[in-house]
Amino acid sequence: MLINYPKGLRLPLLSSYGLSQNSNLLRTQMASGSARVRQRFHSVPTVMTASWKLNKDQASILEGFVTHGISNAVNWFVMPVLTPQGLIEHDARFIKNPLESASFNGGFWNYSANIEIKKRQVISEEVMVNLLLTPLTAETFAASVTNSMNKYLEN
Repeated sequence: MLINYPKGLRLPLLSSYGLSQNSNLLRTQMASGSARVRQRFHSVPTVMTASWKLNKDQASILEGFVTHGISNAVNWFVMPVLTPQGLIEHDARFIKNPLESASFNGGFWNYSANIEIKKRQVISEEVMVNLLLTPLTAETFAASVTNSMNKYLEN
């Protein structure tokens, strides 16, 4: 069982937030000039850039979590990650320990790290097929995505 990201700790700042999925394509240039493209893997990790600006109490929680909760940033943990569908819990682990970049400025402790997301959640294949086959308004699309995510979260 994985440990959860501390509930009392702020999530990373949105201004520095980014999600970058590793490439899953293998492209081979053919002699004819066209290219053959294949999927290399069924699932690839996503890297999330993250930074925190924390007061002393929040910084203490982050440092305790990293040091004791996840064994100096070695272990996986469960963390809410902002996606186009909203905040969804994902399995994550630090690529770079945030304690390596701690700095103090203007009364706040600043940390930054890269976080590996094991498998980023996207809308289901069922929802995507329905979207492709049925003309939808923006409201119907939003309801369909919400329904799909609720089903996922129930399981």
